[in-house]
Amino acid sequence: MGSDILINRFTVAFGAGSDAAAVKNVTTRFFSGQVTGLIGESGSGKSVLGMSILRLLPSSARLSGAIEFDGENLLSFSAREMQALRGSRIGLIPQSPGDSLDKVLRIRVQLEEALLAHSGQGRKEARRRAVELLKAFHFEDVNRVMQSYPFQLSGGMQQRVVSAMGLSCGPEWLIADEPTKGLDAVLREQVYSLLDDIAQNHIKSMIIITHDLSLAARVCHRLLVMYQGRVVEEGPAGEVLASPLHPYTAGLLAAMPSRGMNPLPPPDPSVPATGCPFAARCTQRLDRCTGTVPPMRAQSGRKARCYLHADG
Repeated sequence: MGSDILINRFTVAFGAGSDAAAVKNVTTRFFSGQVTGLIGESGSGKSVLGMSILRLLPSSARLSGAIEFDGENLLSFSAREMQALRGSRIGLIPQSPGDSLDKVLRIRVQLEEALLAHSGQGRKEARRRAVELLKAFHFEDVNRVMQSYPFQLSGGMQQRVVSAMGLSCGPEWLIADEPTKGLDAVLREQVYSLLDDIAQNHIKSMIIITHDLSLAARVCHRLLVMYQGRVVEEGPAGEVLASPLHPYTAGLLAAMPSRGMNPLPPPDPSVPATGCPFAARCTQRLDRCTGTVPPMRAQSGRKARCYLHADG
């Protein structure tokens, strides 16, 4: 069993003042051997938290707290140490494979360069490993794919290529950033199957950053729900999706097409912004919800940041 990833009192800000924080005082744990979904709307902080683990944030980002992996705080790593860790120990499937692949380099070159940068292999061994990876991701005409440019591959094939690159150096962990964002129904189903295959056959410790609850239901063991930079609910995926504790999670589920597509209400401008960040949109709001931010409360192996469960 590998190492868990521990997030301790972690904050990310991109400007001055507490209102500029994209991630706010998050403490949580990503368990080795499980697929954890980081879910929430755009702007919830899920991608910022996920990319913080790899330190892939703009230079303007200000980080505080700790991200602990294998007994070390990744925030103390030098740029060279992080470069060595990326790919070799924590891999990445980036958002929008068509944009993340270099448009002017053949797939062969990009796979080989990823291997050469992180694995210490020679070019001959890197080429052999690249062929092996493409076969593992169910490419039949491997030689044609190796000689292709990204634009010559379908969206589904591009997704499989970047997935192979993310796993190319045998990392302990894999982070997938919004793997179904902007995809049509056919491509989404292909990505569901791909990530399911990765979790079953390639790597057991994964973080999937997504707004796609259907993907979360299909692949994830555990869910962390984020809203305005805070984790508002976490627990086993099946339990969170079947009986959410936080009204925000319930609202996300109600907005799914399969559940009636009832969108979350817009914020009520008359509600003070001094308490729970979701209070202005919450249909179950209590008086104290507008006073202070509720703490995370444990309840039967789950946690929720909600005064409805303050005594749970």
